[in-house]
Amino acid sequence: MRVFRGAGRVSLTILLSTAIATLILLSVGTVLFITAGANFRNTLELLQESGSLTMSNLETRLTDYVEPAEALAEYVVRLVDEGQIDLADKQQLRDTLLGSLGPSPQVSGVAIWDRERRPVVVLEDVDGTIQSIQSDTLPPQVENQLVLTEKTAPKTPTWTQPASIDGVTFINMQTALHKDGKYVGAFATGINVENLSKLVGEASGALGMTAFILYGDKHVLAHPRMEQLAKRSILDKELNLLFLRGFADRVLSEFPRRNTDLPPAPGDFENSIVEYNDQGYLFLTKEITGYGPQPWRIGVYANVQDVGDQFMRLLGSTAVAFLVLIVAIILGILLARYLARPIVQLSKAEAQVGDLDLENIEIPRASFIREINDQIRSFDRMLDGLRTFETYVPKALVRRIISQGGSGAVASTESNLALMFTDITGFTKMSEDMAPGEVAQLLNDHFAIVNKCIEAEGGTIDKYIGDAAMAFWGAPDAQADTAARACRAALAIQRTTEESGPDIRIKISIHSGPLIVGNIGAPGRINYTVVGDTVNTCSRIEDVCDSIDDGTARTIILVSDQIVAEVGAEFEFEPAGSFVVKGKSEPVKVFRLVGEKQAGGAGAVAAEAQTEPSGGSI
Repeated sequence: MRVFRGAGRVSLTILLSTAIATLILLSVGTVLFITAGANFRNTLELLQESGSLTMSNLETRLTDYVEPAEALAEYVVRLVDEGQIDLADKQQLRDTLLGSLGPSPQVSGVAIWDRERRPVVVLEDVDGTIQSIQSDTLPPQVENQLVLTEKTAPKTPTWTQPASIDGVTFINMQTALHKDGKYVGAFATGINVENLSKLVGEASGALGMTAFILYGDKHVLAHPRMEQLAKRSILDKELNLLFLRGFADRVLSEFPRRNTDLPPAPGDFENSIVEYNDQGYLFLTKEITGYGPQPWRIGVYANVQDVGDQFMRLLGSTAVAFLVLIVAIILGILLARYLARPIVQLSKAEAQVGDLDLENIEIPRASFIREINDQIRSFDRMLDGLRTFETYVPKALVRRIISQGGSGAVASTESNLALMFTDITGFTKMSEDMAPGEVAQLLNDHFAIVNKCIEAEGGTIDKYIGDAAMAFWGAPDAQADTAARACRAALAIQRTTEESGPDIRIKISIHSGPLIVGNIGAPGRINYTVVGDTVNTCSRIEDVCDSIDDGTARTIILVSDQIVAEVGAEFEFEPAGSFVVKGKSEPVKVFRLVGEKQAGGAGAVAAEAQTEPSGGSI
């Protein structure tokens, strides 16, 4: 680990506060002096100009927003007319429409009916995903509002009256479909009205302005706070639109009351004044047509007095220059702290990454400063990658290695460790009748129990081998009671599996002895693992489970005489016999782990004191 000497002596917050306060002291004082005699533009002219810009922006956004639906309708009409798609080929239609809807997220759905009013293709947007509705009929509510006939379908793509489907209102474009001059069906597409409120919300805000869209002169189509205000407004159940009269935005509900004699607004916009609660509100509106049988009216409004007050405060700023200067310096300090906060938080989060404490990391909120925001996003992506990578490594093991100084501090050594093998009895035959997903879920549920029980006793999962797991105790942390920990973990696995685990039978073996433990592998693929004869012996003991399995117990736990000798009287055992292990000259005495010894109960079975049943070889 690198040590940075002489670094980190100056706080970033103090440094930024001092620098910003000094710059503000010089710049603000100079600006106030220079602008003391400046003339300000007329309040209403500025309001009109800002409103005009907002209106132009809103109109452009609206046109851009609905244009994909118009283009899609014209595209389908042309394909059908030229015979490039056939209404009888549903798959071709579905593929064509899905490809066309990809770059048009604002389009909420499309539908095509044949000349018999039967649905050919119906696609709808469900939580941002275009899905196909497979049905020969549609609910009456949908059919009555959208399904067209040869007489009712517009001859060219036309915006029609808003339609309400399942409580959601759409603005709809509909058209007849012709091939060789003959009517063959109809096409409809729609845009969710809720999205229009988001659109006007993005256009609002300048000088306190509120943007809106009216449908005709009686209904509100879009408003930045439509969702909050809808609960306190009056609903037209036929169109599923809110009435303008009684709308919860009382200023807008008073529009229009009288025309203004103010100078004409820029462009082709209209001026009007609404008075509410002794306040005057300037409205700038424009009527647009072509989106349905009723004209739309887009507009913005703002409180004239609020805007005027802003300029009055500016006029008095020269008299309170000193106060402004002090406030500016305070704001500069707060800004400095704001700028430093995400960096400090990132530093803390990076320290948590160093400790592999990925669950408790708090990512700083997005910053308006691009570089800091890029750093936050990069850190967030790195954290996502680490969390993904974390699922493939033994987290508890890595944390313990980090606490000991990192991988450089882990040298391969020989130590006396306790070793465990677990396996699912009859897994191969069981999995033959299961789908791959079911097999994976079964193994995941089983290994979740195994992993939790082993880590609860300070053990380390070495590896998973098919349906088997291998774990050890005594490294990298030294543990004096490795055998007892392994036995408790085995009993916990047995208890948890039988109480709440998958319906399986398992076998577990435990042995202890000398093992080489440490980093083993190629430079690009290192495992912290154990190797040695003890691994082979423990694996062979697990094989003994099959020879003594009478099918009555869901879990069989066998341990070596070495484990029995190490745990003493803490646990109860039953002798299982002596078995010859390949590569061993002496038989291995094996015992069955029954449970932990209860206080005041019978003593543990001693390895040498039991009459052993006849054994075999493994």
